[in-house]
Formats: sequence, C-alpha cells, structure tokens
Amino acid sequence: MATNPTNTKKQAIVSQKDLNLLLRIIKSNWWVPLIILPIFYVIGTFYVYRLTNIYQASTQFLLKVNDTYYQNNVLNDASFYSYGSYVDNLNEQRIIQSYDLSSQVVDKLLNRIQVSYYIVGKVRTTEEFNAIPVDVKINSIHPSFYEQLFDLRIIDYNNYEISYELDGIKQVKKGTFDKELIDVNLSLTVNRTYIFTDRKVESFKEIFYQFSIHSKEYLISNIQGNLSIENPEYTNILIVGLKDIIAERAILILDTLNSVYSASKLKTKFELNERTITYIDRQLNEITFSLKTIEDTMQNYKEKKSIIDLGWEQNNFLNKISIYDGQKSQFQLQIGALNDLEKYIIEDKDPQFLPPSVFIFEKTGFLNTAVTDLYAKQIELNKIYNVAKEVNPVVAELKSTIKKTKQDLLVYVNNTRKATNQQVEGLNKEILVYINEAKLIPGKQRDILNIQRRAAVSEQLYNFLLEKRANTKIARASIVPDIKIVESPRNIGVVSPDKPSIQKSFLSFGLLLSILIIVSRAFFYSRIKSVEHLRELTELPLIGVLPYVKEENNDGIIVDYSPNSVISEAFRNLRTNLLYANIGIDSKTYLVTSFLPGEGKTFTSANLACIFAKSGKKTVLIELDLHKPRIFKRFGLPPQTKGITTCISGMDKYEDIISETPIPNLYCIYAGPVPPNPSEFVLSQKLKELIDKAKQDFDFVIIDTPPAGLLSDSIYLVQQVDATIFVLNTKSSSKRVITFMENVIEANGLKNVLLVLNGISRMGKRYYYQGYGYSYGYGYGYGYGKGYGFKK
Repeated sequence: MATNPTNTKKQAIVSQKDLNLLLRIIKSNWWVPLIILPIFYVIGTFYVYRLTNIYQASTQFLLKVNDTYYQNNVLNDASFYSYGSYVDNLNEQRIIQSYDLSSQVVDKLLNRIQVSYYIVGKVRTTEEFNAIPVDVKINSIHPSFYEQLFDLRIIDYNNYEISYELDGIKQVKKGTFDKELIDVNLSLTVNRTYIFTDRKVESFKEIFYQFSIHSKEYLISNIQGNLSIENPEYTNILIVGLKDIIAERAILILDTLNSVYSASKLKTKFELNERTITYIDRQLNEITFSLKTIEDTMQNYKEKKSIIDLGWEQNNFLNKISIYDGQKSQFQLQIGALNDLEKYIIEDKDPQFLPPSVFIFEKTGFLNTAVTDLYAKQIELNKIYNVAKEVNPVVAELKSTIKKTKQDLLVYVNNTRKATNQQVEGLNKEILVYINEAKLIPGKQRDILNIQRRAAVSEQLYNFLLEKRANTKIARASIVPDIKIVESPRNIGVVSPDKPSIQKSFLSFGLLLSILIIVSRAFFYSRIKSVEHLRELTELPLIGVLPYVKEENNDGIIVDYSPNSVISEAFRNLRTNLLYANIGIDSKTYLVTSFLPGEGKTFTSANLACIFAKSGKKTVLIELDLHKPRIFKRFGLPPQTKGITTCISGMDKYEDIISETPIPNLYCIYAGPVPPNPSEFVLSQKLKELIDKAKQDFDFVIIDTPPAGLLSDSIYLVQQVDATIFVLNTKSSSKRVITFMENVIEANGLKNVLLVLNGISRMGKRYYYQGYGYSYGYGYGYGYGKGYGFKK
C-alpha cells in the first residue's frame, strides 16, 4: 500500500521571508543611522568639549597610635600614646571631614582660594589658578557680592577696569594696580603677579577675565562636599581624595589638610600632656596638705598622751615592775622569817633549841640584837644545864630573861610584819600602776603606727607623683604626630566626566534612536513598497500592481490616451486577474475604495472601467464619492448638475443621469451636486435600486467610493457588490491600513476583498510572471506613448 512521502526537511532557523524582511528594512532605512549617528557624534563632541574636567588629588597616611596616655616609657612615643594592632578609623574619618578641620584649612589658604579666576572664551569659560596676571586681595566685601561674577579688563600696565551688577544695574569701576579700590560695598586691591610684564600687556588686554569672591562657608562646604576618605580593610591607612576643577588647588588644599590634621593631633597630645601635669600638680598640693595634717595629728597625739619614746617607756615600766617584784619577794621572805621566828618563840618545845640565824635578816637593829642576845642566853642556859639542875636560881633567872626577850621579840616581830605587809601592799600598787601603763603602750603604738602608715603612703604617692611629673615634662619634648604621611598629595588625573564614555553614550543613544526610528518606520510608519512586503503583512489576495505615474500625467484616462504604456499594461493585467479571480461566474460589480485620499482610488476606478469598456464590454462607472466628486475631471468636464444626488432626490430619472463618455462602451453616472448630508444618500433605498438597475443594464459596474479610513460609506456599499478592490499606495499605505482592513473584514464578515498596490517605483518582469496565481500573457512593449513608465 502506497503511502504519502513525509517531508523530512527541517525548517530553517531563518527563513527566506525573514531575510527578505530584514533586507527590505535595511534598504528602506539605511540612511537613518548615516544621518543620526554623525549628528549625535557632533553633538556629543561639542557637549564633551564644553564640559569641565574634574581632577582628583590623593594623599595617604598611616594612623599609628591613638590619644591614650601611657607613662611606662616616656621616651618612646609609640608607648607614650599607644594603640592596639587594629583601630576602627571611623572616628578619624569623621575628624578629617569635620567642619572645624575644614575651617582651619580655609583660614590658612583664604588668600589663595577665596578668589576664583576665569578666562572667558568664545565657546567655553575656563577657570585658572596660577596662570593669571593679577591677584585680587579682598579687604572687605558686602555679603551680597559673594559668589557673584566680576568682569575684569586690563586697560594698560597700570590701570584696570572691573564691572559688576548691583540691584540689576551694571556698575563699572576703574582702578590702579597695587592700590586699594574702595567702594561702598567692597574694598579690594588688584595686584600684578610675576607674569605681568610690559611685554605681555597687549596680549592680556585681549583677554576677557572674570573673577568671583567666595565666602568662608562656601569654601568649607566645597571642601567637605568634594572630600572622600577610603579605609582599606584591615589596615590603619586612610586614603584621602579631593576633587577640584584645578588640580594644583586640590593638591594645595590636601597638603594644608595634612599639616592641619597633624597639628591637631599634636595639639591633642600637648593638651593631654598639660592636663596631666596640671592634674599631678593638683594632686601634689593635696598630698602636701595631707602630709602636713598627718604630722600635726602625730604631734597633737603625742602631746595629748605625753609620749616621748614608747620604747623607752616600755623598757622603763618593765624595769620598774622587775625591781618592785624583787623588793616584794624580799619583803615576803622577811615576813616568812618573822612568821617562822614567831612560831619558834610561841611553840618553845625545846628549850635547848637555839633559834636559827636565818630568821635574822637585819644586820643591825633591835631584832638582830634581841635574837643574838636570845641566842647567847640559850647557849648559856644549855651550858648551865650541864652542871646545874632546874631548881638552880641561875637557871630560873636565865629562863625569866629568855622569856622576857621572847616577849619583846614577839611584839617586835608582830610590828615588823605589819610594817612589811604594808610595804608589800605599796609595792603591789606600784606594780599595778606600771602594769596598767604598760598595757596602754600597744594601743598608743597602734595609733601611732596608723598615723605613720598614712604618712608613709602619702610620702610614697608624693614621691611617685614627683617622678611622674618629671617624666611627663620629659615626654613633652618627645611628642610627635601619631600619623605618618605614606603618600604626599599628588594629582591622579581626571576622574570626571568620563568623556569617552559620554561620547559613546551619545553614539549609543543615536544608535538606539536610529533603531527605534527604523523599528517604528518598519512596523508603524513603513510604507508598503513591494509585493513581498504586502504579502508579509496580510494574506488578502493581491489582484494587481500599478506602477508609479508622475503627478502631471495623472489626470485623464491614461489607458485611453497611452494604451502602450506600462500603466496600461498593468490595468490589462488587473482586468484579466479580475475575470479569472475565484469570485463568481456572474461577478460584474466591483467597488473601488482606499484608506485615505490620494492613494489612486478614483484613478484606478476610472482606468479600470475604461479597460473593461475597451474589451467590448458595456461598462458603467458610478461615482459614489458624494463628499468630494472628481470623476468628471477625468473626462475634462465641468461639475455636473445632475447625477445620483438629483436622482435620489427625485429631480432626475435614472435614465437621465446616465452619461456617455468619449470612450466607446463606457458610461458614467456622476455624483451630481454635493448634498449637505452625503451619507444619508448612500444609505437610501433608492441608491440600492439604482445599483441594481445598473447591474441589469451593463456588463460591468465599477463603483468609486469615499476613503474607507475616513467615511463608512464604502463599508456599507460593500454589501451591494460582488467584490471590493482596496487600493493601496506605496506613498501612504502602511501596516496600520492592513490592520484596519482586516478589522473591518472580520467585524462585518466581508468577502471577496481584493488588493491593488499602486505606485510601484521599479516594476520589473517579476511582477508580471511571479506570485499572483493568475496568468499575464500579454507582450506589450514598455516605455511608449506619452512618456509614462519608470520614475527616475
């Protein structure tokens, strides 16, 4: 079983249709970039030339330390003011950008930067900084003159002239160089600079100078606004940049900023040093007063406590107590001896016993004599006992004497013991006194030690502060800035504007504009210039192509008086295509319209009717453009007084409005007088009946209607014809027209809408042998007749 072969050919990425579209766009719009790009290049070049270059000066410095005071090594500044290894430099950046620092810079440079000088050229005005022959010094000025331009002209070597506006009135003042010019609102001195010489006066006179005077606030704001600071990550380096129109001025300002910033850092250190010394002196004064107070307290305490030397007093008390203890022991021994002696005398157990000599502690006195006497009588009694008896009177007398002696001794012992006990009590009191005094010594020692300790601490602190004060004085001589200039101010070049980029932007904008224009022309304003272009835009059938005809030869019926021309051959092809078009066997009524006036609608309808008549067919041309009738001009006739409007109005009959033309088989029904309401005539039933009668009486009916883009008459009349011919002109027809037609067709359900492309500039053989699906088998020559043909 046979099968249909499958088309295995892959679809191309870029079709021939796309290539044709691209080629057509390029051919139609190649001139757009060739015109716009040079224009934008010239504009960009001029704009860039007028721009003022902005230079940037840059400097770098290293932050070594901060303002922390440190005293371990006063000779080493890095330890006297110490950092860590990494510091957050945001504070330093704020200091550099501060108003006060910028104000100090301006104060130092006020004579250099307060006045800006300009040279006025024909195209642009250039600011100068050093190459100026004059130097303006401001003595006093009214604030209203700040930022105002003053014109300055050099008259000769000694004189100059300045002019300015005051309350809208131009003021002109003449002055002498190097002498003060005094006015009500300003006082200034214009000095000659080193480049102002006699030889250059004439050249300076030809130059138009201007200068402006800036306020301090303006200069400070300008520095702050153009100052930039960058801190590379994980470093203590600050990169400070300043933008300015004058590179030398930017370098000067940065150099001054470095010195002012360094001086501010030194000032901070010196202030810190001074505050330290002041604090130490204040502390020394306080400690001196404290030491004096402590000394007075010690003196008062010793006087109050009667203290001479606590050590000596302590030893004295101990010696006294020891002595008194020794005396007390002797007295106690004496009392013991007296007690023993008393016991011996009282007991008297052994008469022959002799009292021991240990009882005798007195070397002299009664006790010693009495005891010695008692001792002697005892010995004598013992000797008598050896030779005599108890009854012996000598024994009795001795015993009586011994007894009396013992009695005397007992009385004496008793008295002596009392006296000794009293002495012991006295010694105990003395010992107690000294013991109490000795007990008070530790408290006094503790109090004195506390006072001495306070004095010692104050003395140590006093000596410490004296040492630190000396160190601080020495450290003052070694203070250096804690910043190090890594890179001196230098010009790094122009940073703005980026002139090449701006010029490229102009070219890019020109290119973009060219593309937009080309795209707009291609998709919105692109004229339909060729059959291929028309086919790209719509699928409506193209029934004919008409070549361009010069305007001076556009009147009349061209196929009649120039039958061998290209345009006549084109109308013959159009007639053939209509006859063979798949519309209907009995199709005989054609409506010709266009989107706008001037597209060749009437020209096409008249010549098409003539070409049908020349083929031997009875043809009528109906003029239904009741708004602006023009067909009568084609036949060289004046405006017609009767026609469709008079017929519909009942003034004339149908047969009366049919007019013969000089062309055989061609008749015309003119519009007649222009009515006030043409559209109502088109919508009338009588017009429909008129068209139906024309269909019956003629082989072909050609209807000329108003432009469909302006009036709806032709849209209504389409319903009464077999086919509608929509004339497109290459001069005015665009995609918008095609969109309009397609919308009308879709909205009204129209059928048999055919297109005719009018005004083709170059019409070759391919328009006759390609692309329509109909046969054009005519071989007429081109270029004959009355000069119609190709447009050169």
